[in-house]
Amino acid sequence: MAHRHYQYLKQLLRNNLQLELDEFTLLDTEQQGLVCSFMDIQLASAFQPIMRADGKVAGREALLRAGPLRPLHAFARAFAAERVVQFDRLVRVVHLLNHARNFDEHEQLFLNVHPQLLARVSDHGRTFDSILHYYSVPASQVVIELKEAAGTDPQLLQDAVKNYRSLGYRIAVDDFGSEHSNLSRVLALKPDIVKLDGALIARAAHDTGGFDRFELLVARLQQAGCQVAVQGIETNRQLALARRSGAEFLQGFVVSKPVSVGTEKHTLLRSAQLAA
Repeated sequence: MAHRHYQYLKQLLRNNLQLELDEFTLLDTEQQGLVCSFMDIQLASAFQPIMRADGKVAGREALLRAGPLRPLHAFARAFAAERVVQFDRLVRVVHLLNHARNFDEHEQLFLNVHPQLLARVSDHGRTFDSILHYYSVPASQVVIELKEAAGTDPQLLQDAVKNYRSLGYRIAVDDFGSEHSNLSRVLALKPDIVKLDGALIARAAHDTGGFDRFELLVARLQQAGCQVAVQGIETNRQLALARRSGAEFLQGFVVSKPVSVGTEKHTLLRSAQLAA
């Protein structure tokens, strides 16, 4: 990363996100792209493509690699240290930088937000806007993934969705169909996308009745104005049924596995623009 660009990025993060890059040792590596350190955890990005039914890439979900911990354990450590807001901001910056350096600018970037984070901040998404602006990424290209689950304050979730949407972000409800999911609560959020838990397509692949129920769910969500993503697709049969259901987006190991973003493995489609 050019020194001039790095210095400006440091200033931008300090002023807008209260992040000091020198503390986090941002490094540009061949194997994992940009990585940084947080409380002895190495933070890196992997991206899993989200495909359209026609086989074209619609976007990529950013997945945290938190060596030597699992991502959930890394978040737990940040919560215990009362640094989860800083941790979450740093993770999103790393994901954004890696995505901007490696993939087409018109792709959607899917970013997960931990449910417990919603109560820790107000005016959700605003502090991230200046970073997006610097990288010429419109908020409409970013999809915020939120989980709807028992124990999540419905009003808090509604307020977060309202804040994100007012800034132009798109909203996806993640893992719908897992334990305690509630269709009425999801439809009340009016998400742009509903991502169906992989267990649903797995059950649909076992019997005709299961697929009929799956197909009806897809149709119900689409009638409510939501696009549907089927995630966790692990077999060719599941892939065929997901396509047959009419879902707009497909995600899973049989579609495409998550990959790291080493600089030697990808064409840096936007490197010249970023250095300007």
